[in-house]
Amino acid sequence: MVDSTQILLLGLVAALGYMTYHGLRRDPREPTFLPSKIPVVGHALGMLWNGLPYWGRMANENTGFPIFTLDMFFMKVYVISSTEIVRLIQRNDKTVSFDPLLNISTVNFSGIKNKRTLHLMLDKQSGGEGLNAEIMHAMTPTLIGEHLDRMNSIMMRTVERSISALEKSTDFDLYRWLRNIVTAASTEATYGPKNPYKDPEIVDAFWDFEYNLNSLLPNFLPWLTARKAYNGRGKVARAIYEYLEQNGIEGASELERVRYTKSMEREISHEDFAQLEVPMLIGLVSNTVPALFWALFELYSQPELLDEIREEIKQNALSVSENGTYRVDITAIKERCPLTLSTYQEILRWRTTTTPTRMVVKDTILSDQYLLKEGSFVSMPGSTLGRRPDVWGESAGVFNPRRFMKPDPSKDESRKNERRRTGGFMPFGISPIICPGRHFASSEVLGISAMMIIRYDLDPAGGVWKAPSTDTMSMVSIMGAVKGEFPVSIRTRQEYQGTKWGFHCEEGKGQFTLAVG
Repeated sequence: MVDSTQILLLGLVAALGYMTYHGLRRDPREPTFLPSKIPVVGHALGMLWNGLPYWGRMANENTGFPIFTLDMFFMKVYVISSTEIVRLIQRNDKTVSFDPLLNISTVNFSGIKNKRTLHLMLDKQSGGEGLNAEIMHAMTPTLIGEHLDRMNSIMMRTVERSISALEKSTDFDLYRWLRNIVTAASTEATYGPKNPYKDPEIVDAFWDFEYNLNSLLPNFLPWLTARKAYNGRGKVARAIYEYLEQNGIEGASELERVRYTKSMEREISHEDFAQLEVPMLIGLVSNTVPALFWALFELYSQPELLDEIREEIKQNALSVSENGTYRVDITAIKERCPLTLSTYQEILRWRTTTTPTRMVVKDTILSDQYLLKEGSFVSMPGSTLGRRPDVWGESAGVFNPRRFMKPDPSKDESRKNERRRTGGFMPFGISPIICPGRHFASSEVLGISAMMIIRYDLDPAGGVWKAPSTDTMSMVSIMGAVKGEFPVSIRTRQEYQGTKWGFHCEEGKGQFTLAVG
């Protein structure tokens, strides 16, 4: 029988072997290695315990290093805490690439087993044909111009019905309601009249999948080790398959038709396409829901700011038609409500937990100084880069709703020498990988927020706006998804009781001028 002493000795031998191996493969040209408090496995345990925010915490604690290396036991991660290094990563996007990370969606999240489909979807560096990246690039033009207008129009009609239904409510779970309204509006705009997500059971199945995504990462007996995510994925995939078989794609958005056409050109089956579609919804809802929650939270918890933005929208983006219908004009918010638009971007900066990640596909030297080894990962924690004083000035650590407004020194002398943003704003990603759906998501967040604050007063349970706990382990939400419920009470504001409402968005003006990394 092996006793505890023998086990300990075996463990020490393994640890020494591991450290010797890693010592041999460390190159002095690589960024500084930061040791962990727990030898060998410390950083890996930190990641498992804290999720992606662990990299941000390490960056905050080691700002003296513009880039450093964490040995994660099973991989190396280069963590960046300087926007100068971020720009170098952007210039080397061929060798420090996002494309290999799309493989995780295909293999682990979609659960594709068909070898031919896998070969088509995987990136070329991994020996595939790169269809995943090809589809991603083809999606971009479908989320601007007339295609965006059509999606916005459908989204706004769906949203208005849900907001008006709140007149009959007194108390409800704000976060769950936002989850439902965003899912309904986004899927209706994407999939059209035969939207498979009209069934509440399919919506719940998707969120079971999304909330438990981490369990699918090992991809080991997922029906046993990741039961909730696995079952949710299967249920949604079956609903999408039925949608395809009923030719629901005919009424779909250009976004969905492009995805479908590109896949059918390569003769991907409906069964496999349905599976590939399940994680696609993540890009439409997983960050919009928490972004919208934090927008409402910040506005209702700051009464003076709430009054200012209500007045700005009322004066510049609210009209009444001849039949007495009030209309919130999203185009006018974009063009004539600078405080509202600035506040929205500041909320994104303030609340984001984003960590843009890349994989080194070929040994790369940055600025003749730092060697990045093939097979390693690069992490750029937005929570650190988004609050650096050398980027944002002395007010970097303060919530400032006017931060993104164009400074007018003649009116505000204090802003005369204010540092202008030169990087570090990452909620929409960093170039060249910028979220193609940012204009649609921004219309959704600003439209819903504007109509809510104009029409209703909200009070949290207990009367105090206290920030709820967030899911730090989420792999896909970069806006601090809320854990559990957030109960509120609601009252229609007196001047708008019994009124009819709608939205307006001028054709061809659905795009926003937003900060990007």
